[in-house]
Order: sequence, then C-alpha cells, then structure tokens
Amino acid sequence: MPVRFSPVSLAFGVFLSTAATGIAADNTLYDAPPPEDAAFLRWIEPGPAPEIYGIAALGAEGDVFHPVSAAATSGAQPGVYYTAARDAGGAVVVIEEPARPDRSKVQLTLVNLADAPVRLEVAEPAMVVVAETETGAAAARAVNPVAVTLAVVTADGADLGRFEVSLRRGQNVTFVARPDGAQLIENRFGPTLAD
Repeated sequence: MPVRFSPVSLAFGVFLSTAATGIAADNTLYDAPPPEDAAFLRWIEPGPAPEIYGIAALGAEGDVFHPVSAAATSGAQPGVYYTAARDAGGAVVVIEEPARPDRSKVQLTLVNLADAPVRLEVAEPAMVVVAETETGAAAARAVNPVAVTLAVVTADGADLGRFEVSLRRGQNVTFVARPDGAQLIENRFGPTLAD
C-alpha cells in the first residue's frame, strides 16, 4: 500500500528543510571569533604587507586590523593593537597603539610616521586633543561623541590635514601623520588569521 502524506505534513517537511538551510546559511555570515589571546595587526600602506611579527598573511586589504593568536607571532602581545607602515625614510615600522580601555567613548589615535613630532587638535578654537607625539610612536585619547573639525599639526604649527568628523559612541578612528600630510582611517576588522 503506498504511503500518503497529507498537505499539512508536506508543508511541515518543506518548512523544516528550509529552516535547516537557513540556519546553515546564517552560520556562514559571521567569522569565527578571535582567539582568546588575540593581538591585532594591520598594514596601512598600499600593496602587499611584509612579514610583521612573523605573520606573512596580512595581505593588501589595507587599513584593516586582523586578529591573530599572539602565541603564533614572534613577539606581539595579547590584546594589543599594532599598526605597521613605512616611516618617513621608507623603513617598515611597527607601532604599538595605546590601550582602548573605555568602549563607551570614541578612541582617537594619532600615529606619527612624519619626520617631526605632531599633535591632534580641535581646529578652531585651537585646543590640543592628543599631545605632541614623537616620530614612530602613537598616542590616543578617549572622547565623547561630537561633531567637530580636527587638525593634525606639527610641533612648529604647520597644518598636515583637517578632518570634519561626526564621532559616534564606540567608534575608533586613527589619524596618520606623514611628512606630506595626514589621513584619517576608521578602524575596521578583517578575518582572523590562521596560526
């Protein structure tokens, strides 16, 4: 005797099949979480990255932090953010960024790849936001969300760049000073790098 299915049982079977497919698809939407001992590395120059802390897989995505197990590196520390770039002389430098303790505020980071100290300030009226930062170093400050014009300025007052920003809670931005100007990078994250 042939087996007969009611329209209700057929519809339920189709629903279960569709739901299972949807759950499998949802699981592919998200990257795996970073390792517990993650360090965060990024290369902010055009073109492929050189080996940084023993990691050769930073690629050429540009401006993206990649989580990687600190144990898989040759010296990166867990929980620390690193920016790798070329300094004013063309040498590759890796700059350890300041800690990000307050996630409820906006983290403003100033990375100095210029050939002299620089600072970050409110453009008008001039007010220092991040104090003078030496070449090859980074400094930061957590601020409340605000819409403002910020300027990267050299120690002798030369303007390297002005940026109109509307900062949101939890956002992190980096200002990169170079000998010929400055750029703004909104912090983004790429996939976790394999060990």
